[in-house]
Amino acid sequence: MLAVMAHQPIHFTAEQVQQFQAQGFLVLEKFMDMEAVDRLVDRFDPLFATRFETGIYPDEWHGRPSQSVANATRQMAGMWRCDRTVASFSLSGEIARLNATLMGWSGGRFATDSCWIKPPDAPEVYFHRNNTYVSSFAPSSVVTCWVALSDAVPEAGTLEIVPGSHQWNCSDRVRFLHAPREDYRQPLWDAATAAGVPSPEIVPVNIPAGGCIFLHGDLWHGSGRNHTSDRTRRSFAVSTIPADAQFQPEGVGYGYIFSRYRRVGETAIDESFFPIPWTANGYRTPLLLEYCEDALTP
Repeated sequence: MLAVMAHQPIHFTAEQVQQFQAQGFLVLEKFMDMEAVDRLVDRFDPLFATRFETGIYPDEWHGRPSQSVANATRQMAGMWRCDRTVASFSLSGEIARLNATLMGWSGGRFATDSCWIKPPDAPEVYFHRNNTYVSSFAPSSVVTCWVALSDAVPEAGTLEIVPGSHQWNCSDRVRFLHAPREDYRQPLWDAATAAGVPSPEIVPVNIPAGGCIFLHGDLWHGSGRNHTSDRTRRSFAVSTIPADAQFQPEGVGYGYIFSRYRRVGETAIDESFFPIPWTANGYRTPLLLEYCEDALTP
């Protein structure tokens, strides 16, 4: 079993919550210590080399050694099923609590985790909204804690966000996000036109390794090319939905990953696949106590 690391609980101020609600994001420059960062990063190479501790494959997997071009962005989702060290972060009650608190939810249910690894010259990632990819859930609402595992800076293809865009009246569609052939910001331009926003403000985030940004599910974001010759940009994200969420009726919404875990004829969400790491009343899915430690909750 893993040793639980010392991690002081974070408590948002009223001003931080208000900023998140108004702007759709919140940055914390210090979230994980470097020991935690290193423990996560050390698990990525074995996973991309198909060395899965549990023997279970991830939900999504792009960029494989010897099978992809050298500058391909590597991305993996559903990592908690493959590796208990990763799971100790993905299923942490601390992340679920913080995500749910910003959204005003009484509990947070784990939706998915993912890592993004952008080597030198890695291409852009399309602008998109995360809520578009959880439309098989009701409500179709997600919040994401995106952790920088290396310094997230503009020249290395950092995350780009559009403050306040979570309040736009516009639509989005599901698309393959990697290496777009057109302008990676085109979905943003289309959405801004629909929302009547002539000049959207694009902000490249600067976050040191160990810092994080919380993203509202309707916030437009993407990332540019990694223009550096010697820096690999690494990040890790955990997405949370309301603890009381259910599935939409069969056939409703986009369910490439999530709907494969629904029971036929039911809308209830199985906690074996989407556990609940935190609720205000103290409930936590029992299987989490057996599966992994909580790396961020004292």
